[in-house]
Amino acid sequence: MIEQYRPEPPFLVIMAGYVVDFHHRNVCRRCRPDGTCPKLAEAAERLAAWRERPR
Repeated sequence: MIEQYRPEPPFLVIMAGYVVDFHHRNVCRRCRPDGTCPKLAEAAERLAAWRERPR
């Protein structure tokens, strides 16, 4: 069986995953009362861009 080379995600993509994980358990100082968070939105955009990149 031939394995495809899959590069490790960039550091910022890994950290974006940690931001999402953190927000599933806690709130940060930037979280708003309505439940939105600019850091979480930025992390979601970064992860989406990584997933949609051409391979």
